[in-house]
Amino acid sequence: MPAVKRKAPPTLGAKLNRRVRPRFEAEPDSDVEEGSSDEAPSEEEGGGFHTGSDTEEEEDEEVEEGSDDESDAPSEHGGAGIDAAQLSFGALAKAQASLGTLKKKKKGSKGGDDESDDDEEKEEPNWKTEIEKGLKSKVEKHHRTSKHAPVEMTSKKPVSRRREFLVTNDAPAKPKARDPRFAPPGLGGSISGGSKAVVDEIKARKAYSFLDDYQEDEMKQLRMAIKKTKDAHEKEELQRALLSMESKKKARVRKDKERELLSEHKKKEKELIKQGKTPFYLKKSEQKKQLLVEQFASMKKSQVDKAIERKRKKIAGKEKKALPFARRTAEDR
Repeated sequence: MPAVKRKAPPTLGAKLNRRVRPRFEAEPDSDVEEGSSDEAPSEEEGGGFHTGSDTEEEEDEEVEEGSDDESDAPSEHGGAGIDAAQLSFGALAKAQASLGTLKKKKKGSKGGDDESDDDEEKEEPNWKTEIEKGLKSKVEKHHRTSKHAPVEMTSKKPVSRRREFLVTNDAPAKPKARDPRFAPPGLGGSISGGSKAVVDEIKARKAYSFLDDYQEDEMKQLRMAIKKTKDAHEKEELQRALLSMESKKKARVRKDKERELLSEHKKKEKELIKQGKTPFYLKKSEQKKQLLVEQFASMKKSQVDKAIERKRKKIAGKEKKALPFARRTAEDR
């Protein structure tokens, strides 16, 4: 028998995208069927064989066309004329998986486009800001026609009512008001240091002298709380707070005495200057000596002795620290 070449079986996609055409069969007449009852079987057999082969060839051609269509545009003919009941569950699962991968690819391409758009939008403001900065720098630069011409102020910005529009070197700017409590230490609320800072510190001390009474009341309350409390840890904290307040009070009193001493000395010197004598300025060492004299004058004899002994021990400890350590010799070993 001659070998018959068979075509390759159609793929799943070709089956799904296959075009199904309806087959129309003419109804045979009753007279023809009765007359040709003997010849009908042979003709039908032969005719049926030919028609079957023809239909098979047509179906194969349709399958090939479906495969070509699938490669070109798989989304156009998505199985519109396929009966799902005739397909197996495995074929349906494979088709569903292939559709899922296509959807993911489409979403990925859309997401990439969105990200690129976002990056472009982010990059655009940077260029805009750079352009705006360049324009502002060009606008704000004002040049005079000559060096002898008066200063020209821009008309783009409104002049504020709280400042002078033209400030010269001859007329210094007024210092801003500042609370001395929040000023850095040593300045006393003034922006510039020097004698002005000292004057401001004295004024602030006089203006806020009423705070001393409040601090005295706080110290009394702390002493009462120390007596009442039984917790050792809380008692230590209260005692530490009381000691810090007392030390601050002593430092404040000492500074007040220094200021009083200086003010009295200045008054005496002013009177002597009026009489025609040369002024004498106290050194810091002389100021300390006079302060010690006044401090011991207001103390009793026993208090003075204790203060001197305390001072002596303090000086001796400093001298011991300053001395070099003795080297070890063979005898010491």
